[in-house]
Amino acid sequence: MALISTGKYLKREALTTTGANYRIIACYEDEISLGDGSGTEKKWLLELENLKPLVMNSTNIKAAVDCLGTAETDEWVGQLICAYDDDQIMFSGRKVGGVRLRAAKKPAKSSKPTTEDAPF
Repeated sequence: MALISTGKYLKREALTTTGANYRIIACYEDEISLGDGSGTEKKWLLELENLKPLVMNSTNIKAAVDCLGTAETDEWVGQLICAYDDDQIMFSGRKVGGVRLRAAKKPAKSSKPTTEDAPF
């Protein structure tokens, strides 16, 4: 079950482990405040429809490039990508979980026959 998360950026609690497809609205670099109050750092942000912006790490950047077939972020706009909560993500030797990206899930085929399925 997804929970409402507070804060400015997307957190894993806002997603499910099965994930869902989201349309990409934008991808851009911006200054992000460091959590320890020591200043800011330039990071890539991925804006997905109906979600808070995702602060991209190198793993998610590589996943997006692989899924979308290009490193040109302007070409990502309008494309679908699946965002999900991955509880297997490790940090400093312990499982912390986090947001991951993968290729958009294909829509399930309808079991209702269509005229294209008719044998005549």
